[in-house]
Amino acid sequence: MAEMLTIYNENEQPIGIKEREKVHLDGDWHETFHCWMFRKEGETIHLLLQQRADHKKDFPSLFDITAAGHVEAGEDVLLAGVREIDEEVGLTVVPGDLIPQGYYKEELKEGVLVDREICRIYLLPWTNDKTFTIGEEVKDIVSVPLEDMEGLMDLPRSVKGFSILNGEEKEVNRKNLVPHEKGYERYVFQAIRECVAKL
Repeated sequence: MAEMLTIYNENEQPIGIKEREKVHLDGDWHETFHCWMFRKEGETIHLLLQQRADHKKDFPSLFDITAAGHVEAGEDVLLAGVREIDEEVGLTVVPGDLIPQGYYKEELKEGVLVDREICRIYLLPWTNDKTFTIGEEVKDIVSVPLEDMEGLMDLPRSVKGFSILNGEEKEVNRKNLVPHEKGYERYVFQAIRECVAKL
């Protein structure tokens, strides 16, 4: 059965329901859930990136948000988030675990794909006692220092991360990251720094 999404106008008012495939072809605004997980090691903040499975239709094998997905028509954002986190990385969380960071409207174009998202952003601190069990959509979970990720916004270089699952070293650069607007990245990175400062 096709995944149905609520579509919105420029003012974020709901204007109907449409199949996901058509939403991306027509460039309709729709809601997504984004959960960025992080950990602190000494004074260093590490961002956890999901590496998408090789068979994914969009952006196979690239690094992206720790857990994210579409909010289906009629679905509560937080419940959608809890579902996505469980499906993708196998963590059981409750809505109260997620730290809301507002939203960011992002527009991405890739081939015929026109992805206009109202990104509902949440943060989740991660500790070693939480064990990831990745689903079929995910290949790996990789930890990268936040400062290095910030550096990638402006410099064409590679940074090193390591797999949370097996300790293997991974190289991260702009070419193997799912593309996001720099404004979105700055919004998220600043939110993480402010969140850590309050913990």
